Amino acid sequence: MEFDVQLVNARIADVFRYRLFEGWIGIRDGRFVAVEAGDAPGGIVAAETRDLAGRIVMPGLIDSHLHIESSLLTPRRFAEAVLPFGTTTVLSDPHEVGNVAGEEGVRWMIAASQDLPLRIYHSIPSCVPATAPEIEWTHEVFDATTIRRLARQSSVIALGEVMDYRGLLGPNERLRGIVGAARENNLLIEGHIPTLAGTELSQYLAHGISSDHTLTFPAKIQEQISKGLAVMLQTKSVTRENMAAVAQLPDRSRIILITDDIEPSLLGGGHLSRIVALAIECGMPPLEAIAAATIRPARYLGLRDHGAIAPGFLADFLVMDDITAFPPAQVYVGGQAVASAGAMEQAITQDNPAQPEYPCIPGAFDPDDFKLDNNGGDGRVQAQVVALQDRHLTLTKLEHRAVRLRDGHAQFEADDRLALASVIARDESSRTVGLIANTGLRQGAWASSVAHDCHNLLVIGRCPEAMAIAANAVQAMGGGVAVATDEAVAASLQLPYFGLLSDEPVAAVADGLAAVEDAMRLLGAEQTRPFLTFSIMSLSVSPYAKFTDRGIVDTESRQLIRPFYVADESVE
Repeated sequence: MEFDVQLVNARIADVFRYRLFEGWIGIRDGRFVAVEAGDAPGGIVAAETRDLAGRIVMPGLIDSHLHIESSLLTPRRFAEAVLPFGTTTVLSDPHEVGNVAGEEGVRWMIAASQDLPLRIYHSIPSCVPATAPEIEWTHEVFDATTIRRLARQSSVIALGEVMDYRGLLGPNERLRGIVGAARENNLLIEGHIPTLAGTELSQYLAHGISSDHTLTFPAKIQEQISKGLAVMLQTKSVTRENMAAVAQLPDRSRIILITDDIEPSLLGGGHLSRIVALAIECGMPPLEAIAAATIRPARYLGLRDHGAIAPGFLADFLVMDDITAFPPAQVYVGGQAVASAGAMEQAITQDNPAQPEYPCIPGAFDPDDFKLDNNGGDGRVQAQVVALQDRHLTLTKLEHRAVRLRDGHAQFEADDRLALASVIARDESSRTVGLIANTGLRQGAWASSVAHDCHNLLVIGRCPEAMAIAANAVQAMGGGVAVATDEAVAASLQLPYFGLLSDEPVAAVADGLAAVEDAMRLLGAEQTRPFLTFSIMSLSVSPYAKFTDRGIVDTESRQLIRPFYVADESVE
């Protein structure tokens, strides 16, 4: 027997039988050729033999649902951030860039992901826009023809999460055509199912949906498993209650750990490894947690030679001192060392492709651009208010409040917990100004070109002057996020790629985002993850009410609502 690399004195993680066994491994041409118990026999010829001295060899982690753009990093910088923590393969849904720059933006993400040590597969965004053109503006509108063209890309294996679940249940022929085109091309079809159950869930799944990754609870897990879904657990769903429910399932092979969205400020402490560690902390047996982040996602994605230490599989593996001791001592992709002790072996130096043309950030703005009533009304109006329900989550509901106006500007009381929220289309064709409650802001403003999922300009603040300062700072940077007091910019982070991404190392981007979030908290923001929470206030499929450039959208009925209605003439 001849090998490029032989590993001896290893403890091997068997993700099929949930066990560790002592043995040896032979690798040739980037794949495992021999994986055997006991000592290696004589007669083996290996270009290199490594004695692991009892260290554990386990498969590289596979993240089967994420959006690279949420890291605020270009693909190469994202790879540098996650490989040292053991993530070796991902399925990326580039719907953030797709909403900003259309089909050419998706092609840019695919091109920028090629020839990296991280294996990056892609799903084609299904929801560009997230709902419908009449509800929100995007640079392009994807249809079945778009899907058929992008499906020819070699790294494409799936259709991205079908977020407009109400649209698929209803008469949205464009969306049904998109799903049909995906089925024609044998693509996996990912789901997004925050509220459906019973017959509505069944009707949605009948279109070929294969997974859900939204916030879950035991009864939801049980129904979805019974109806054939892969249930993906991200941070907010990895709870002791859910882990106890999972433990009761006779077949847990469709329980998968994923990240979905992780900001750069969290990447310094891990990637999918964080979710694995959390699952173990919440009661999932360690080897099962490893399986839920390796062989299970590989099987879900149809990657038959990924996710295990077994003959014929790709030699993507981690060398660990202990099964939970992240970062790994060493990370290998295709049998080649790419990271050790939490750092890359070498920086990724390949250049990014040139950016395609896309709508830039609108501006300049003045305080009058953030009037609630452009007609300059005085007195009181009955306002529709999007109210945050929890400092940890992004759930909202609609409330009704009487709000005083002066020359069209909302007049706030010190303790009313209200702020203004404005979404401006990137081409400035439409805009909304409305009211949001429970952000905690007492003064100042926040503005961002990262505004899920259409990524129009989103501005939230207590003071129109501060809102104009923050919005103008984002426009001047060519995209990014800025926090302003009533007088000046307090913190900012430039994101020059599509107004979404930076090509700086993750540590620099994390520091910039940390400064932004610190500034947000000084203004009063109360959320656990304030940047993410604020940026989702424009996600038109996130329950139960959000802002778009066309108004407030009731995300269950898919109806636009005016931010305020009939003035109360009896009140001066």
